[in-house]
Amino acid sequence: MEIDGKIENIGWTLGNDCPYRCKQCYSNIVRTKGRNLTKKDINRIIQQIASIGIKTVNLGGNEPLFTNGIDPKNTLLPYIIRSLYSAGIAVGLTTAGITLTYLEQFYPDTLSFLNDIDISLDSPFCDEHNKNRGAKLYGIALKALDICNEYEITHTIITCGMDWNLSNRHIDGLVKLAREYRSFVRINFLKPTEASHMERFPNAYVYYSATQRLLSQCRIVDMSEPLISVATHHTGMGCPCGNKSFRIHSITPDGKVPISPCVYAHDYKVGDLLTEELTDILNSRQFQIFKNRCQNPQNINGCRDCQNIESCRGGCASRAYLVNKFKTNTVDLFVRDPYCIKEIQEMNNTKPLLNVAEFSDDKSMTFVHRNYLCTMILEPR
Repeated sequence: MEIDGKIENIGWTLGNDCPYRCKQCYSNIVRTKGRNLTKKDINRIIQQIASIGIKTVNLGGNEPLFTNGIDPKNTLLPYIIRSLYSAGIAVGLTTAGITLTYLEQFYPDTLSFLNDIDISLDSPFCDEHNKNRGAKLYGIALKALDICNEYEITHTIITCGMDWNLSNRHIDGLVKLAREYRSFVRINFLKPTEASHMERFPNAYVYYSATQRLLSQCRIVDMSEPLISVATHHTGMGCPCGNKSFRIHSITPDGKVPISPCVYAHDYKVGDLLTEELTDILNSRQFQIFKNRCQNPQNINGCRDCQNIESCRGGCASRAYLVNKFKTNTVDLFVRDPYCIKEIQEMNNTKPLLNVAEFSDDKSMTFVHRNYLCTMILEPR
């Protein structure tokens, strides 16, 4: 199968500040305070991404309100949203709730420019969510969901799937909350960007059983999680990172804005959007190795003779390299996803294919996370 390598969807980490200390944060270790964005920087970045036909941009990474330090009065977020919208790019927002509530209070006109919004919840239960975030954010998240409904903005509850929040009780609570707030559900299974994250990394049983529970109550809207694509007999094309999407990282203290094929792939950050041409950066070695992995999965150890090779293509590239990195202290992209169906079948003489999978008939809705990251977007029945 030939892979269409046209990149259309990207994410953008806007700043280096965030007042919260989420235990699963994937970007805190690489966000370094120093230089802030200017409008000139923003114009240059948007010109670069518009020049290659980018269709969607999700603003996240840190809490996106804090583009220029912790004081929201200095934020350039409204300018960024308006500029992206003016360039014909669909704009999404991922927030714990604080960014959206601030925009609604001080910049309500910007809400009409937002295509869809993801509200982060680590748990459907107030005390657990607040404890994991290190702040009382649960009520703010629910307020943000109310705002989405009031302004009729497509919205999704996004949960980082960890070993402690994927039980049946958590999945049922998440779907119940999504129904109550007329929300979609999105799951990002934890990618361990720090060694400490391995303590929260869900094992394969949790990964498949939690997904089975979700799919028993939801329809699939979009599926870019390669292993679940295989398990649900969905037509997958492997990991989209570096092939259909990439990440713009926060500005460095010396004034550079690097990108990477995947938001979690900090070892593969490269370039500077403020001084280099985006097309040149996309042809760099860091991007070529991601493309090579997806286009030549037979070169991934253990994948050559697998019957699922065309749809899985080694699974999630960053999850594979990060887990391998912390287990072996090596950086190697050509390793299998730790949730590999073939490997689990060989180890346990079982096949963890999912029994329930219903797909949504509505393909018309635009989500900024379609074909961006290894993730899944679901609609509660």
